Amino acid sequence: MALFSRPSRFGLSLVGGIFAGAMTGNSPSVPLYTTKAAAGADLGNRLAQRIRPPVVVWGVAPTGVEVAASASKALGCPFDVVIGGHIRLEGLGVVGAMAEDADAVLDPNFQPRFGVMEALDEAIDRARRAIKTERLLFRGQRPIRSVSGTTLVIVDGHVTTSWKLLAAAQVAEGMGATRLVMAAAVSTHAVREHIAARRLEFACPHVVPDAEGHPRPFGDPQDPSAERLRSIVVARQAA
Repeated sequence: MALFSRPSRFGLSLVGGIFAGAMTGNSPSVPLYTTKAAAGADLGNRLAQRIRPPVVVWGVAPTGVEVAASASKALGCPFDVVIGGHIRLEGLGVVGAMAEDADAVLDPNFQPRFGVMEALDEAIDRARRAIKTERLLFRGQRPIRSVSGTTLVIVDGHVTTSWKLLAAAQVAEGMGATRLVMAAAVSTHAVREHIAARRLEFACPHVVPDAEGHPRPFGDPQDPSAERLRSIVVARQAA
């Protein structure tokens, strides 16, 4: 598909990117953004200078929902959530991801041995079941919003692995968008390079050198359960 055929040469680009901020050092005591909503507003305002309507924003659930909802308000465009899940193998960690009903996207550096194939199939099945459960929580029975003829921006929050974004891009590939942009409030150098290697556009104001990411990207209370619940509420209200 044309969206994946060549690197972007648009705006303040690094290879394959719309914009990416200078490397940001880790500072555990000072958040990069006061809140996820503030991060989304900043990202949306930056994107508004570089893309033209019609635009649709997808937020990767659950971590990108609040950022994406706020970005969509800044852009004045529709918002929806895309559901993904990491594929994890014991002893190897994350080896890929999948989103919605699309096929798995696996790390090309992962070379499964014959004895691992059964475990990989089981891991993919677990991810698929988790996605079905998450989809009911975040979207109910409603299908994902159409993106035909639009610029689609797929947003996550703090990204230390590229696989969910890439899996969401695979979902979008066959849905008729005229342009596809991956975006995050904060990412790592490795994530930026993975996305650029696949010739996808990438927008990220803060790129950090540490593979673990920034220790405190957002100033929101750090309670995963509360964050997840808030993301579900935002998804239901904003979509």
